[in-house]
Amino acid sequence: MEKNKKIIKLCYLQIAFYVVFLTSLFLHFKRGLDHRAFALLIILTLLGCASALTLTDYLKSLIRRSGFDVAGVHDKKSLEEKLLQLQNADDTLDVGVMMFDMNNLKIINDTYGHEEGDVFIQTFASYLTRILTEDSFLARFGGDEFVIVQNHATWNQLEQMNLQLQTMIDTYNQTADHPLSYAVGYELSCKNHYYLIMDLLQMADEKMYQDKRYKKQLQKNGPLAARRSMLAESISTDSLKEKIFTLLNNRSEEKQYAFLMTDVDNFHLINDYWGYEMGTNILNFILKKLELFPQTLFVNRYHSDIFVGIIDITGQDPAVVREKISAYHKQAIREVLESYPLNYMTLNTGVYYLNDTDTPAEEVISHANIARRRAKETSTCVFEYNAELSSTEQKRAETIHSFQNALAKKEFQIYFQPKISGKTQEIASAEVLVRWLREDGTLWFPDSFLPILEETGEIESLDYYVYNAAFQWLADRRENGLPLLPLSLNVSPIHFRKIDTFTQRITQLLDHYQIPSKYLVFEITETTYIHNIDAVNQMIRFFHDRDIRISMDDFGSGYSSLNSLKDILFDEVKIDKHFLSAGLSEKGKIVLEEMFHLLKRTDKWIVCEGVETKEMVDFLIAEGCDELQGFYYYKPMEQKKFEELIA
Repeated sequence: MEKNKKIIKLCYLQIAFYVVFLTSLFLHFKRGLDHRAFALLIILTLLGCASALTLTDYLKSLIRRSGFDVAGVHDKKSLEEKLLQLQNADDTLDVGVMMFDMNNLKIINDTYGHEEGDVFIQTFASYLTRILTEDSFLARFGGDEFVIVQNHATWNQLEQMNLQLQTMIDTYNQTADHPLSYAVGYELSCKNHYYLIMDLLQMADEKMYQDKRYKKQLQKNGPLAARRSMLAESISTDSLKEKIFTLLNNRSEEKQYAFLMTDVDNFHLINDYWGYEMGTNILNFILKKLELFPQTLFVNRYHSDIFVGIIDITGQDPAVVREKISAYHKQAIREVLESYPLNYMTLNTGVYYLNDTDTPAEEVISHANIARRRAKETSTCVFEYNAELSSTEQKRAETIHSFQNALAKKEFQIYFQPKISGKTQEIASAEVLVRWLREDGTLWFPDSFLPILEETGEIESLDYYVYNAAFQWLADRRENGLPLLPLSLNVSPIHFRKIDTFTQRITQLLDHYQIPSKYLVFEITETTYIHNIDAVNQMIRFFHDRDIRISMDDFGSGYSSLNSLKDILFDEVKIDKHFLSAGLSEKGKIVLEEMFHLLKRTDKWIVCEGVETKEMVDFLIAEGCDELQGFYYYKPMEQKKFEELIA
């Protein structure tokens, strides 16, 4: 590619030569040059120009097709292909993304022209190439933005790459006509915090723009402000592991230590609202407070807004340690709120007890980080690592990393739970559910994997898998002349962020299988509706255009009022099982009676789930419930058993 660029430059020189030559010819023609010789030279010169221009265009097209741009690195299209490759591989573990934004490129372009701007870009790109490893992929993302995708990455490696780049830029700026400066943001997907590749890109982008705003503020305020707001230096993972190892292997037998990992909850909101400088001051303030915690052996900023430390807890009960940490957090927060114009702040701490010298330092850090994330869910904001938590996190990681492979191997199986007609007490329809039959023969129930898949976004793929299986089942029964039953299919909230994709996929299924609309019901939870009213209504209209019924699942579990029912486009309402879970109290009966009365008046089909006793059945039938679903009748069952039931 570099050779092609040199040839292009030579072509431009050749064209310039021909222009000068033509000018000279015209001057000699006026002085009596032979007409035939003049015409021949003109033709030859024009042919030379044409060939040079043709060669230039060809070489430029070669450069474009090669996936490289003017900066000599991969272009945006190549980057998109790389990201898609990683996404499809479903393996972003230990992948880091670094985003760089050059400062002052617009000023260079406006002042000195775009050619000088290209030189500026190429210079910065050349320094980026020097920090790459064999696992790096560098691409130009936009005009002044670059991205490095780093496989087998660590936090320490990303930090060191940035430090190496900054050192080279500082050296260059000592003699440069146009000083280089940049903003950077980076994020890492690892077993402690697993992210999909597009999530990594977005988070790195957000951090880059935080850094850009901060550096602009520094430039505005001058070097004094820079010194005043210097963020406490972070400790690398390797250095931290060394500290843990050294401490564990040199302690006396009676000594007991705890490793702590603390973060500031939603710290990015402080940076976004109050500015990077105040955020830096607050982090430094918190660090000094943590250093004063009793029996602290060491405290350090780890990365971003996360701090790590080791405390001596010899002879102390874990409950006492936990209470001390919580109390000290409250005191530190109170002092922060008194010193800075904040209204609210929370510290979260994960605790790992250093009882076993054989535990690798990397696992110590990982376990504390897991506990830190769990601390966000507790009232004290302090959580201790334990074996149960380890098992939960292991299962979470296993779910994330094995899902796509399991989907390809069709380990997911659809189950059916019949719904019983309130009038005839016969099976009227069924809800389609899903189970995960693992390779080792274990059966995972939805509550163990669906929340994780919803968190990662993979629930989208599973939903389409279930839809296809359900459509296929109906089509097979129709082809074999067997009776059909309406099937209810659940719609996950993620689809309301991708309405066009969802409607397109459902349309394809409808066109392919040609299933009559009366055999399809799509269920959307009340909570999903409340948070996506416009999108849900758009989806309902799509289904209604195809005469497909829509059910509001878990009605009564969210925040909608009965008065709003007149405006709801749902055809069916499925009463939340919690109305029946505690039995049928007199007050509960009154609520259900009023609810049924209003639902019937608004012409809604009523389904009740969680039906478990004869008393419930009698009451619901008397109130006019259209369909009943629950363990009193049937539990969810395998396809074969369901087919035998309805034969």
